[in-house]
Amino acid sequence: MCPKCLETRHVLCRVCTETEQTPRGILGEMKKSTLHLSLLGHNKDGVIKITYRIPDGIQGEGHPSPGKPFRGGTFEAFLPDTEKAKKLLPRLERAFRGGLTFTVRGKGSEAQVTWDCIPHKTSLQGGKAQKGYPDSNYLTRLSDVLNSHGID
Repeated sequence: MCPKCLETRHVLCRVCTETEQTPRGILGEMKKSTLHLSLLGHNKDGVIKITYRIPDGIQGEGHPSPGKPFRGGTFEAFLPDTEKAKKLLPRLERAFRGGLTFTVRGKGSEAQVTWDCIPHKTSLQGGKAQKGYPDSNYLTRLSDVLNSHGID
């Protein structure tokens, strides 16, 4: 499958016209909920909480030890509950299904799922340096990264 094609199972690649029979990346579930809080810099908005649950699994091609087990986990991220952020949610879902949100790092019994190339805010506070808010350019940066991976 072409690296620019980020669709999943049984979908024709838009770039190289080959069909991919299995999903790419780490499989799991992505759920969204609303918190009745506000983020610094978004005082009038609520919070969208994204919870990713990745079960333990077997490493695939491109991971440190293909065919060996890895440890999954539960990961949380936060967005302001704004129209701009809501428009990014389906794109984040496509990035997740396309295998861009998580990867496996480490070898042997140390192999575990970690964040990959799509930036997520994993804290409600602490600013940009601590993957939290306030960060006035985050939604624009997130959109730019998704665009750079062909997720529009």
